[in-house]
Amino acid sequence: MDPKNVIRNEVREAMHTLPAEARLMASSVLADRVRSVIADRQARCVMGFLADAREIDFDAALTELLLNPDVTVGVPIVSVDRGRMTCGRLRSLDPESLATDRYQIRTPRPPVEPIEPTALDLVFVPGVAFTRDGRRLGRGGGYYDRFMADLPPTTWRIGVCHALQVRAELPVGKYDLPVDELLITSEDPAVG
Repeated sequence: MDPKNVIRNEVREAMHTLPAEARLMASSVLADRVRSVIADRQARCVMGFLADAREIDFDAALTELLLNPDVTVGVPIVSVDRGRMTCGRLRSLDPESLATDRYQIRTPRPPVEPIEPTALDLVFVPGVAFTRDGRRLGRGGGYYDRFMADLPPTTWRIGVCHALQVRAELPVGKYDLPVDELLITSEDPAVG
């Protein structure tokens, strides 16, 4: 079996067994850290993501971001037929304002206001696994890698994950783009 798929299966199983309380705690910790990063970097246009059960819960962070009138918030919009991902404006997390795409990922309900990659100050990037130096293993579709390749070098890429998603090594290729920084939440509430 492909080494990338072995890791994907291991992490998927670990995420499945992560207790709901730990996921909730991690989401809250992540929201605090995201708020701090936004303030420190004085970011005005950011891209988050609408997580599913295989990813760290980013909804609390999105809620914080949406409450900030000085920040424009975007999320991925996947175009399966084009094999590309773009960024679209997120205005609300209300279920009525969201749809579900072909991959069963929540997305803003159309029409969606596009956000140009050149406008983004920060991109918060999910992944299956990361190394502490920023190497990232995604789900295998290459959507984030292609999107990040089109970002200007001034756009800061921040991987977000649970501690159980951090690996010492990852099999990555030349098209697997790294992130600039990691926000890691711990499953141990005492560690934070």
